Amino acid sequence: MTRLMTPDQSGFLPFLLILLATTQLLVACTTLKDRHINQRQPSFAISRDTPTRLRQLAYTPPDDLPDASGFVLLDSGMDALSSRLWLADQAEKSLDVQYYIFHGDKTGAVVADSLLRAAQRGVRVRVLLDDIYVFENESNILALDSQPNLEIRVFNAFRHRGGNPLVRLSQFLVDGDRLNRRMHNKLFIADNQYGITGGRNIGDEYFQAHEEFGFIDLDVLTSGPVVDEMSKAFDDYWNSNAVVPVRAIPGYKRARQQLPALGEALSNARKSMEATPYWKALQARPLSAQFQSGEFYWLDGVAHAVVDPPEKIDGGLHISDLLLGQMIGLRVDPEEELMIVSPYFVPGKIGMDWLAYLRSRNVNIKVLTNSLAANDVPLVHAGYARYREPLLDMGVELFELKPLPNTSPKRKNLAGSGSSRSSLHAKTFVFDRKRAFIGSFNFDPRSALLNTELGLVIDSPIIAEIVALMSGQGMAPLNSHRLSLSNGKDGKNRIVWTSETDQGPVGTDGEPNATRWQRFLMDVLMLLPIEGNL
Repeated sequence: MTRLMTPDQSGFLPFLLILLATTQLLVACTTLKDRHINQRQPSFAISRDTPTRLRQLAYTPPDDLPDASGFVLLDSGMDALSSRLWLADQAEKSLDVQYYIFHGDKTGAVVADSLLRAAQRGVRVRVLLDDIYVFENESNILALDSQPNLEIRVFNAFRHRGGNPLVRLSQFLVDGDRLNRRMHNKLFIADNQYGITGGRNIGDEYFQAHEEFGFIDLDVLTSGPVVDEMSKAFDDYWNSNAVVPVRAIPGYKRARQQLPALGEALSNARKSMEATPYWKALQARPLSAQFQSGEFYWLDGVAHAVVDPPEKIDGGLHISDLLLGQMIGLRVDPEEELMIVSPYFVPGKIGMDWLAYLRSRNVNIKVLTNSLAANDVPLVHAGYARYREPLLDMGVELFELKPLPNTSPKRKNLAGSGSSRSSLHAKTFVFDRKRAFIGSFNFDPRSALLNTELGLVIDSPIIAEIVALMSGQGMAPLNSHRLSLSNGKDGKNRIVWTSETDQGPVGTDGEPNATRWQRFLMDVLMLLPIEGNL
């Protein structure tokens, strides 16, 4: 995930004046149209009582747990994609889609085609995207928005459009505090009956379709009363002042003419995908058979959606209003064990204080994060590296995922990925193996204080145990390095990484599998005062 950093503006003033002068002509004709922003109309999720096929197929709670929702854990990228496509195909009234990233690659095209088809058969489709990457596919996004029943809005928009790096940089320099705050939420909701949330964006690397790289991730498909909470969260964002209709973006009228060609291109992309071995494997998944029959193996649990309000991008909110405060209100503090899976793990002072408090109560804490060689954001690893020794010193068990090829069946089950290299992307907490959090929240300052996040807290010993087993598999010696402290010859503590190899357990005192350049870069990055932006 791309990380953003706001520079100290005072040191950039001369450069800023030059930059603004040179970009003035570039932005003159590429500014958001205020009249379209002001014409934004509110809309809301349909009632869960609305008759639809998905309502007929919806989860029915057991008599002894009337407030429960049903859950299917999506640890496979293929299952995660097929779930979204099935919901898009089955929806009759509404589709609400919210993402940080929506790539225009193979799987992105198939998902976009499914949304377009739904709108063409009369389904109201609302798509909400964070604006950070919209410029990459802006003309296609504008064209899709011209389809009746399909509306696209962007969150926390860049006022001056286009992918020109000078234009974007100039906006960060003058409006960096706002633009540094992004919408990281992930939602896919059909007819207010079924919903998907978790760590995945839309793109090949999230769905096992990338030839060289894949993310190890976890989503959850759910049906029941918690979907209503997810829909309310979507509505709060959709109707917020931080959202801009894409028809306010210059070039909208011209892009509308591209819709027929785009529709044909998306349809052809789907046909090409359906002819691949990947698609055959997708159809052969056991979950696909459940979609065909409409009979799901639900896991029961009482759940609540926890979500940052869209106003978080303005700053100044009390912690009780944020996702973290909502989790505290649900009394999730563990008494015996806490398992954390976070690809970007930078606890900061508040996080360290909380972990130290739990350790003072003898709570066993295990953390799985990316190793340097597996991390797709080295800058964040530098922030994490500062905390390794104090975390180990307080008794936290640290595990770092290896960037090895997914040749092991055990690893494939863990990763849900067959890519040549994998990086951890799941974000989960397990509290005493009784409750589990699954969502978009990383254990770092950016998720806590800058970006907006969303997830589910599920009260279910069965689900918590399954997520704990997944986490434990990721922490196994075959898949991860286990960190420990050892006294060096100079009497100082040093970190040792221990992992399983063909020759047995092997320990090393340097970042394993990392190049000299990566280690040098880490030493440099650790000197930078950037933690608040990680």
